[in-house]
Amino acid sequence: MEMTNAQRLILSNQYYLMSKLTPENEAKYRRLQTIVERGYGLQMRELDKEFGDLPEEKCREIIDFMEMHHAMQESYKMLTEDNQKQVDQRRLQFLGFDAATEAQHVHYVRFLTEEEGLYPQFDKTEHMFNSQVPMLDKYQRMLRTWRNCPRQYHLSTSEIQQILNA
Repeated sequence: MEMTNAQRLILSNQYYLMSKLTPENEAKYRRLQTIVERGYGLQMRELDKEFGDLPEEKCREIIDFMEMHHAMQESYKMLTEDNQKQVDQRRLQFLGFDAATEAQHVHYVRFLTEEEGLYPQFDKTEHMFNSQVPMLDKYQRMLRTWRNCPRQYHLSTSEIQQILNA
């Protein structure tokens, strides 16, 4: 993170104030204040984690992934009981993204579900949309397959299976 000396001074003052306002986090803010004041390059990268940057196109893509899962779940409900048996319902669950490698995606999904109240039907489980394995490539393949379906919100058993196996 590149900052001018004036920006570093302002941020240092903010960390100082935060350390006084929230005594339970004083050590954290004092540490960040020291990093900013002294300009420790390696540790300054930690500040980047605090400030995300997820472009609009990525946000829309994530919403599309979630909408695709919603469509598969709703389509599953419309299938006959015999057809439902051909689909493993657990695979319809939206797992989220890998917090270690796709953290911005995980945070955006949490924002959408917790702050915006979207997709309340998605099971948050104890992992809170941390799939613990990278999912972006998989979801992109699934999305391409879903977009080729003529009735995206009334999927057949075979279409659901094709999407899941993409």
